[in-house]
Amino acid sequence: MLHELSYRFFPKGNYALGTLVQQAAIRYFHRILLALNRKQTTSCMKILRILLLVGGLAGLTGRVLAQSNWKMALDSTQFNYNDTSKIARSGAVVISQQHKHPLNNMMLISTRYDSLLARGLYVGMNEPRYDLDIPDSTAVGLIARPQDSSQGLIVNNFANFKTGVIFPDVHTSSGEFNIFRGSPDTLGYRDGGQVAKLATVKVSGTFGHNARPYRTTDFDLINLRLFTDSEAGNPAVIDNFYGLRLEGFRGVNPGIINQGWGIYIAPAQLKNYFSGSVGIGTTVIAHALTVSAPTDPIQVTGLQYGTDDTDVLTIDAQGVFHKKTLPTSQPHFVTTTGDTVLSPDVNLYIHKGGDARFTVPPAASRKGQSWRIVNLGSGTITLSEPFCVGNEARQHIFNSPDAYTFQLFSDGEVYMALH
Repeated sequence: MLHELSYRFFPKGNYALGTLVQQAAIRYFHRILLALNRKQTTSCMKILRILLLVGGLAGLTGRVLAQSNWKMALDSTQFNYNDTSKIARSGAVVISQQHKHPLNNMMLISTRYDSLLARGLYVGMNEPRYDLDIPDSTAVGLIARPQDSSQGLIVNNFANFKTGVIFPDVHTSSGEFNIFRGSPDTLGYRDGGQVAKLATVKVSGTFGHNARPYRTTDFDLINLRLFTDSEAGNPAVIDNFYGLRLEGFRGVNPGIINQGWGIYIAPAQLKNYFSGSVGIGTTVIAHALTVSAPTDPIQVTGLQYGTDDTDVLTIDAQGVFHKKTLPTSQPHFVTTTGDTVLSPDVNLYIHKGGDARFTVPPAASRKGQSWRIVNLGSGTITLSEPFCVGNEARQHIFNSPDAYTFQLFSDGEVYMALH
């Protein structure tokens, strides 16, 4: 009986015998149906053998009869231009020259590098046919409705972890991209060339000149978003959130990097905006910018002198910067006519009297500080501590034209005169 037989077709490619073989096969198929209706089993089997022969010939390079809309190019590429054709499958799919099993993947694409097949997967959205002598404009569609948008690829991972289970460093994600160099020769690799530029992920944008004033309000090469639900009271917890994170280098050979930049932005016309606080060298951030280093944490070059500046920058004992106006940053000078004890709150003394004694503390207590003393009086100023002028120690400031003023600076050991 016909239903007891098991005939299966495994055709490949298109019909090599063309339309005549297809039409003949279809005619014999119709005759089988008629014979079955008339219960003519013997005739049915004869016709079926002929059909198997015809189908086998067609199947040398072809598909099953109902798929005659598939074509084959000269390079054996199979194609179908029928817009209504659909391909649906519930099981896994393997497109590979090496693997015969999906290996836990719903779709596995794996291939050996070939100069003509240098891409594992290509997704083109609204792309014209550039490869034709006359580009095919019918391959391009126009987005016309305000509510419409276009995406080349969407990947969603609806994570679902069991309550009460702690999952370690498994790095569940919606996408993972890796690039490998230096794979072992035992696997067939001979990697040793010098590559000018290499990237794990390359993102680019192109704005062509089509003579139309098209406009884009905001353009992001990369747009990152976090949604926390529109309903208040979400009990979920994120202990540490990182908008963009570069973890520490893995392995024991970080020295292969000659120069490295965590963030490198070349265009000088770009501004960089941070609405939050920034820490350099520290994760303890108490100000908009917190910089920490063992020595000299900040270096500034290219500073220019200003003619109208009235403020100066000061640093307190905690390393915090403050702005002060020039009158408050420079204490008022003091005019003397007699003996005086010099104060740390005054940095300029102008003497207009006779002989006087100026009492100063030991040099060790004034390390890094100075006083300016000007003698415009008729007498001599005698200091309680000596000061060095060259290799000579002095304690007097005369009112002579060439030695009437000195700036006394302490290095923590002695006072010295700075003209």
